[in-house]
Amino acid sequence: MQIKIIRPLAAHEILDALENVSDNEEDYRERLICILPPPVDPDCLTDEDSGEEDNVTLNNLPRNILLQPAEVMIRGQIMVSGTEEEPSDSTGRTKRRRTYAWRKRDLAKNPVNWPDVQGACQDKRPIEWFENFLDEDVISLLVSESNKYAVKKNLPGDITTEDMKCFIGILLVSGYSWLPRRRMYWENTPDTKNELISSAMTRDRFDFIFRHLHVNDNLDLQDKYTKVRPLVTLLNKKFLEFSPLEEHYSVDEAMIPYYGRHGCKQHIKGKPIRYGFKAWVGATRLGYVLWMEPYQGATTMCNPIYKELGLGASVVLTFCDVLISRGFDLPYHVVFDNFFTGTPLLEEITKKGLRCTGTVRENRTSSCPLITSKLLKKKERGAVDYRTTHDNTFIIAKWHDNNIFSIASNAVGINPKQSAKRFSQSEKRNIVIEEPHMVSIYNKYMGGVDRSDENISHYRIGIRVSGLSGLRVLNGGRFTKL
Repeated sequence: MQIKIIRPLAAHEILDALENVSDNEEDYRERLICILPPPVDPDCLTDEDSGEEDNVTLNNLPRNILLQPAEVMIRGQIMVSGTEEEPSDSTGRTKRRRTYAWRKRDLAKNPVNWPDVQGACQDKRPIEWFENFLDEDVISLLVSESNKYAVKKNLPGDITTEDMKCFIGILLVSGYSWLPRRRMYWENTPDTKNELISSAMTRDRFDFIFRHLHVNDNLDLQDKYTKVRPLVTLLNKKFLEFSPLEEHYSVDEAMIPYYGRHGCKQHIKGKPIRYGFKAWVGATRLGYVLWMEPYQGATTMCNPIYKELGLGASVVLTFCDVLISRGFDLPYHVVFDNFFTGTPLLEEITKKGLRCTGTVRENRTSSCPLITSKLLKKKERGAVDYRTTHDNTFIIAKWHDNNIFSIASNAVGINPKQSAKRFSQSEKRNIVIEEPHMVSIYNKYMGGVDRSDENISHYRIGIRVSGLSGLRVLNGGRFTKL
C-alpha cells in the first residue's frame, strides 16, 4: 500500500503535536519518533556529537536536529502527514476507525420473551443466608490465615471456627447497635453494655482476633488488593451462585468508606461517601450484588483481552462474561452510565448476544449526525432526535428533559413512548411530557448499585480498625477523637 506524503514534518512540529494531544485512557499506543540525520557541516572540525550520548532527551536536542524531517511510528506503522491509516494492533493488522452509516429511523428489534427460569431458592432463614455466603470455605480461610499471622508474631494460633463466627456476629451487631468505641460493649454500665456481645466473647479475645485478622499470605506485587484478593474471589463466587435470575442488571461504581492512608483511596466529589475505596459493582434492580471488583487504576483486575477498549468498557464486558458464565444462555440486559458507554462497547456486547442501554457522552457517538444540543434546547420539552446504524445494530438518541442528554442502546428504541411527569419552572406546575422507551428502561433499572449502597448504609459495621477506633468529628476546624 502506498502512502501519500503532502509535506515531511519537522521534528519540532511532531513534538508540538504530540504534546497537544489530550490524554485518553483508551489509547495504549506506543509512539516512536524517527529523526533523519542532519547534513554534515563542512566548517565543522570534528565528527563528535555535542552533549552526552547516554543522556539524550527532547529538551536538549540542537536546532539543526529539530528542523530535520521526521516520522512518527506507532507500533510499527509509519504515520506521516497526509496519511489516513490507523496504527496496527498487536497482531500486526492495520486498524481503521469504524465509521457508520446513520439513518433517521427507530431501532427495530424483535421483542424478547424472558423464559420462566428460576434462580436460587429465596425461602431461607437469615442464618441460612449467612451460612450460604460465609460458608466453611470462607471461615476456614479466615481462621487458617489469621492463625498463621498470629504465629508469625510469636503468639498462639488458637483461633477456632466458632471464635471466627462469633467475631463476625459481633461485627454485624455493631452495624445496628452502634457505640463510639468498641470496648464500650463490655463496660459494666447499664447504658452501654451489650449482654449479647459480652456473654458471647470476652473483650480480650475479640481484640486478639481483631488485631490478627488476616486473609492472604501469598502476596502478588502487581495487585494492590492482594491482601484481600482470596476473600473477594470467594465472595464473588458465592454472590453469583445464590443470585436471583433476572433479565436486567446495572453496572456502576460504589464507595467503601475509609479515612486512613492507602494508595487506592479515592476522593469523589458529590458522592454520599466521598473518601474511601472505589469498587465496580454489578447488581440487580433491587440491589443484590452479583459481582464486585475493587478499583486500583490501570492494574484493575479486569479481563486483559478488553484492555484496548479502555477501562470503562473492560469493566462492563468483564461483568457480561460473569453473566454468561452462569450457563443459561439468556439475553441479559445490562444498563450503565456515560462513563462506560461507547460505540465499541455496544458492538462487543452485541457480539456476545446480550443487550445493553446506557447514557453516552457526545464525543463518543462516532460522529452521529444528531441535532446540536443548542438547537434541541430551543424545542419543546420532551423533544427527541435519534439515528440508527444502517445495519440496525444500535440507536443513539438525544432527548430534551431538564437538560439535554444522549442515550444509546442495542435493544430498545424510541417507541413506545411513555408519559413522564415533570415540574415546569416557567409554568410553576407539573406537566406531562413524552419519554422515549429507552429512557424509561434506563431510569427503571440503573439504580441497582445505588440501592445496594443504601441497603448497606443502614447496617454498616460500626467497629473499625483499632488505629482509627472512635469517630473523628470536625470540631472548630480540628479533628477530635471521641
